[in-house]
Amino acid sequence: MKGQKFKQVLAEQQQRIYSLALYILHDPHDAEDSTQEVFTRLWNCMDDIEAEKVSGWLSAVTRNVCIDKIRRRRNTSEVQEAHQVTQHFEEPDGQLQHAQLSSWLGQAISGLKEPYGSLIMLCDVQQNSHSAAAASLNLSATQVKVYLHRARHQLKRLLKEFSHE
Repeated sequence: MKGQKFKQVLAEQQQRIYSLALYILHDPHDAEDSTQEVFTRLWNCMDDIEAEKVSGWLSAVTRNVCIDKIRRRRNTSEVQEAHQVTQHFEEPDGQLQHAQLSSWLGQAISGLKEPYGSLIMLCDVQQNSHSAAAASLNLSATQVKVYLHRARHQLKRLLKEFSHE
């Protein structure tokens, strides 16, 4: 039974967890490693997690695994700028504008302090509910609403700064 339940969760959540890890780490290989580590932890704890709480548990563990990976990078002097690698090639105007907006948005979200950046990612980018975000970040529902409101205002201010440069 454990194997079947695990396969179902893996099929439903793998892409979402990989996307979250990729967003936090900005490195596809590290995101793959982190995703694998998260699902290994899920396998080991599968019997202890309630089915309706798996999604929140996965988000929280993914965030923690990624933060640990970033700390290890810093401890070994491998600090890399979040958006240092850029692609330089010619694109049609629409794609270029989209790429610029994506870059600004990524930089702006990265510039938010925690838990603001994580809340924007969980609620606005990944479309998780406020209750799922609260469970993932160990916050109350009220804190999520207040922090998300503040995060959106800070994000708006940062995007205005990027667009005027």
